[in-house]
Amino acid sequence: MKKSNLTFIMMGLLLFCGCDDFLNEEPDDRAKVESPSDIKELLVNAYPRASYFVICEMMSDNVADRGFSNSCATAVTDDEMYHWKDGTDSDADSPFAVWTGWYEGIAAANYALRVIDSKPDQENYNAMRGEALLCRALGHFLLVNLWAEHYDPATASTAPGIPYVTEPETVAIKEYTRNTMEEVYDMIESDLRRGLVLIDDKSYTMPKFHFTKRAAHAFAARFYTYKGTDWDKVVYHTLQAAPENFATEMRDYSVLNNMTIMEYMKEYTNPALANILLAVCMETYWNDLYQTCPPKNSRYVLSPAMAYSLFHPNSSNNLQRGRWVYRKEGTGTSVSSMVKFYAYFKNISETSNWGNTYVNMPMFTVEDVALNRAEAYTMLGDTTRALQTINRFLSMRTSDYDPVKHGLNMKRIITYFQEPSWDDQRPEPHYKAELDADKNKLYLMMAIAYLRRKEFMQEGMRWFDIKRFHLPVVHTLHWEGTEIALDRYDKRRALQIPQEAQKVGVIPNER
Repeated sequence: MKKSNLTFIMMGLLLFCGCDDFLNEEPDDRAKVESPSDIKELLVNAYPRASYFVICEMMSDNVADRGFSNSCATAVTDDEMYHWKDGTDSDADSPFAVWTGWYEGIAAANYALRVIDSKPDQENYNAMRGEALLCRALGHFLLVNLWAEHYDPATASTAPGIPYVTEPETVAIKEYTRNTMEEVYDMIESDLRRGLVLIDDKSYTMPKFHFTKRAAHAFAARFYTYKGTDWDKVVYHTLQAAPENFATEMRDYSVLNNMTIMEYMKEYTNPALANILLAVCMETYWNDLYQTCPPKNSRYVLSPAMAYSLFHPNSSNNLQRGRWVYRKEGTGTSVSSMVKFYAYFKNISETSNWGNTYVNMPMFTVEDVALNRAEAYTMLGDTTRALQTINRFLSMRTSDYDPVKHGLNMKRIITYFQEPSWDDQRPEPHYKAELDADKNKLYLMMAIAYLRRKEFMQEGMRWFDIKRFHLPVVHTLHWEGTEIALDRYDKRRALQIPQEAQKVGVIPNER
């Protein structure tokens, strides 16, 4: 494919969320990394540096236009993403921030790998090499699933992906190839598999902020779920990431819902929770603490009507016929929020009142693992285990769960999802023909997508299901009294390459 120039910023690496600065400034602003402790500190920066929650939620069907907002910090990005336009802003949650932030993380991983390669005793650095490889794989995985069409083995050898960067940058502007989807996925898989073998949980002082074995297996499970060709591998990795009886490790709302709102927000993303396998601290405006930030203060929000439809027990949109345990706030005609994210504020200096907000984002959780396992059992034709997995999940998400009253079977699932009102939610992944040929598989996949939407509301995950299943999205325009639609195969599903990157030659996506 045609080569293009891509600007990546390597240094000026910032350590945040309680981490101490360790970089000694060099004349060229590069980090001086020599000792094992230096490499470990550098790898803190190899994890994703910006949140995709704003981008993904605003493009999804989780929001509606309420017609006004009050000085929202991400107003421009919100509006552009809601209309599926090219991103032009540079706020902390903009496409530009995500693109540059994640490539900075990849650059840090590559720099760590280069230092490790220079050591005569490389075997003593295996755990750090494994972490760097996994971080590089994760960064590219997240990038390709936003800035390219979803993976399809029939077109992957020619479909444009993203540049897969495996060497640290030594110049400001370097020539890169925009790899094909097949190349990107092959390189992600290679890094993932090599990294998983090498990592050592005992090498971490704060394991939940790093790739442990379980977190790496959770990543592998999601990777193979999105690839949609190796379902046996999904089962294997989910069983390594979470026990078969995973319900005992799921987030316990019977405890959470007895907390005050402030306690609840802090606890929801507490890395000490059993369900959180990897937490990544990111700079973001997406939190429930500050009134100038989304999701509460955006023009495009989880409306009360939408929240009623999704979560109220009397709503017709209630598969298991029970009361959901999920907690939300918001009344009247204002806005509903799932109050999941507590923001930590860091001043830019000791004498300043200005600063940045950070949130501990759960990157991989037991709940995510469980739903990927249910998908894999479904596609392998193991309906019994798929239903067992779904009902285990529901047992922790239904108030006063009764397996007879609330448990699901194929008859109940098929009866529910075969209604015409669900026709636009029928998934059309690259294995669509297989789903169409087996109604158990089709309706189980619809049930799993239904559960994932509720579980990860306001966490961005819905967009990836919309994209890989080619689900249509309709957005209301409040003042115009009209609607805009994103069709199943609309090319705008792949984010446009940031303008700053296009200016230096990166080939944009088709529109």
